Amino acid sequence: MTPPDPATPARAGGAAADLAVVGAGIVGAAVAFGALTDRPASRILVLDEGAGNTATHWSLGVLAPWAATPGQRDLLVRGTARFRDPRLLALLRPHLRRVSVLVAAGAPTLERLARSTVGAGMEPASHGTVRAARDAVGELLLHPGDGFATVHGGIAVLDTAAAATALIDAVVDAGGHLRTGVRVTRVDTARPDGQRLLLSDGSTVTARRTALATGPWPAPVIGSGVASRSGASGVASRSGAAPWRTKRMAALRIDRELPADAPMVCFPDDDLFLLPAPESSGGAASPGGAWVSFRSEQWDVAPDGGPDTFGPHTLDEGRRVLGGRLPELVAAARPGRAGVDGYTPDRTPLTDRPAPGVARAAAASGAGARLCWGMADRVLELLVP
Repeated sequence: MTPPDPATPARAGGAAADLAVVGAGIVGAAVAFGALTDRPASRILVLDEGAGNTATHWSLGVLAPWAATPGQRDLLVRGTARFRDPRLLALLRPHLRRVSVLVAAGAPTLERLARSTVGAGMEPASHGTVRAARDAVGELLLHPGDGFATVHGGIAVLDTAAAATALIDAVVDAGGHLRTGVRVTRVDTARPDGQRLLLSDGSTVTARRTALATGPWPAPVIGSGVASRSGASGVASRSGAAPWRTKRMAALRIDRELPADAPMVCFPDDDLFLLPAPESSGGAASPGGAWVSFRSEQWDVAPDGGPDTFGPHTLDEGRRVLGGRLPELVAAARPGRAGVDGYTPDRTPLTDRPAPGVARAAAASGAGARLCWGMADRVLELLVP
C-alpha cells in the first residue's frame, strides 16, 4: 500500500476533507473509491489503525452472486452497477480470477439460490463438472435428495487485500491522503468548521462528512461536543445493545495437489465450500492446494483474534465439518486462515446514519468482498446533503 504522506496531518488540519473514511479494509476502500468516482474533485482522507489480522486479509474473496436476505439482495443489486464501472474493473482485473463451480444441495436450497442470484444464472451441472470435482477431491458425500447445479460462467474470486490496496492507491494518486497507524477515537459532529476527528496520538483532523468502516473493531465515539453515544462494537443502537456480535471466520488449508482446473465445490446447506488455490509459476496457473471455508460457531471473539488465532479447537471444528462432505481431504487438512468479523442476526450488513453527516458500513458478516460495493453505494447515499 502507498506509504502515508507525512504532510497529510498538517494539510488535513488546515483544510477540512470533504470525506474522512475510517478504515482501509475492502469496505472502506470501496467507500473511498466510490466517493472519488462520484465526485472526482473531492478531498478524501483515509484513516486506518493498521491492524494486521483483518477480515479483508483473511477473506477468500469469493464473489458469489447469491443473496440470503432481501437486504443482501439490495446490496448486491446496488453493487453490481458500481462493480461494472470500467475504471473500477481496470483496477481490479489483475486481482480477479474466475473458477467453475459445482453446487451440491437439496432441491429447496438449489431453487432458493436460483431465485436469489444477481447478475448470474444457475443451471444443472454437467457430467463433466461433476467428474472434474470428483477427480480433484475424491468422494462427495451427498444427503438424500441432493442434486448438482452450477453458476453459468463460473464465479469470480478476488484477492481482497490486494484489491483494497489498489483502490486506496488510486484515491491517493488522485490527490487523496492516507494516514495509517492511528485510531480515530472520537468524532465531534456539531462544530462550525466541520466535524473534528480525534486521533489516538492526540492530534485532530477535520472533515465535512465521515464514513465509518472499522469492521469488527470498536468505532469512534460520536458526540456533538457535549454528549456522546458509544457501544461495545460501535455506536450504540437506540436500545443500547450492540447491533451485532463478533464471530470467528476460518478456512482450512488443504495440503494436497489439485488440478489447476479443479472447480470450486460448494455445500450451501453446510455453509462449506472448497476453493482451489493454484500456485503461480511464471505467470501461469499450476497445480496447487485449496482452501476450505467452514462455519465456525465461536462467537464473541476479540477482533484481533487472540494469541491462538487458529488453535486446535478451530482445526478440529473444521475437520469435523469437512469429513461430513469431503472425507478424503481430512487427512490433508491443516491450520489455515482465521479472522473475526461482525455478524448481524440475519447476516445482512449494517449500513446506517448514526449521526448527521456520519454514515456507517459495518458487520459485513463474512461477505465484505462481495457486498462492499453495495455497502459503499448505500453509505454514500446516506451522506448526500
